[in-house]
Amino acid sequence: MSSNLKTSFLLDVNNPVGLERYLLQNNRLNEGEKLEHLEVAGDGNMNMVVRAITNQRPLVLKQSLAYVHRFPIIKAPRERILTEFEFYGIVRKNESIRKLTPEMYWLDVENFLLCMEDFGRSQDFMHIYKKGQNLEKGEMADIARVVSELHFGFKHEPSDVVIPNMEMRLLNHAHIFELPLSVNNGFNLDGVLPGLQSATEKFRSDEKLKKAAKQLGEVYLSNTGTRLLHGDYYPGSWLKTPNGFRMIDPEFCFKGPAEFELGVAVAHLKMAQQSESIMKDLFVYYHFDSKFDGSLFSKFAGMEMMRRMLGLAQLPLELDLNERLTLLDEAYELILHG
Repeated sequence: MSSNLKTSFLLDVNNPVGLERYLLQNNRLNEGEKLEHLEVAGDGNMNMVVRAITNQRPLVLKQSLAYVHRFPIIKAPRERILTEFEFYGIVRKNESIRKLTPEMYWLDVENFLLCMEDFGRSQDFMHIYKKGQNLEKGEMADIARVVSELHFGFKHEPSDVVIPNMEMRLLNHAHIFELPLSVNNGFNLDGVLPGLQSATEKFRSDEKLKKAAKQLGEVYLSNTGTRLLHGDYYPGSWLKTPNGFRMIDPEFCFKGPAEFELGVAVAHLKMAQQSESIMKDLFVYYHFDSKFDGSLFSKFAGMEMMRRMLGLAQLPLELDLNERLTLLDEAYELILHG
């Protein structure tokens, strides 16, 4: 598929000339098509993503490198863009999800570069972390329905090999279940909010908490789950477009437990201080089955809250120290008791 592609191309929003040359050399532009403008698309952690606007159309280009884009000191598998491409190829067989995910135009395997549909002037849902920014009922319904369709439209047997994505899961595992509770993790939480480091020492020295986190991490890495998961279903992966809700950035996808996916989503709704009625709507529009483990779901929710407030992948939370500590105490109880 890509044997004739030029290799060693690096996507750079400040080098439109280089990108146009690359596109021309690889026959990626139409007759008479020229690149007019480049800009950063989104504010994600993992990859370089740019919007390329030509005189004929807008495109989104996404490249994965051997490290995390926002934290270059953290190594990451370059193949994650290939996994994302595979995920989209699978879910687009479902007509309902097809309309809610971007169309893939082409993939350059050698350069780990994916070109896909641009949804226009869209925005993610990161704004809900700001005080007073509440989801609308219809938005919550979309968020719940899409993930429900994903889980129930692509149910598998535990023995089925479906996007194991183990390297990305191991990376995620370290940053969810281990590093946030490590005494010597090197994170400076006072840089996030003065006083946060000393106020949270009790969590990093709590052996019961570490044991519970270890057990949850083992569930996350196991291959016993039966649902195809997005793997990072939070406001940064939810997109509001002129044509409605869309789901993006599934590089952490894998076949796993639905409880993890729903736990992550609810954790972010809690940290964004969304209303109880809005959070309940998640459970109205998601089609639970009898096998759903409510205790496991609660534990995963607590773990996501804990790691986001104590770990490296911080959020733009407008919460003071007391509000954060209250949420952390709640997360602690959820992790230990479900």
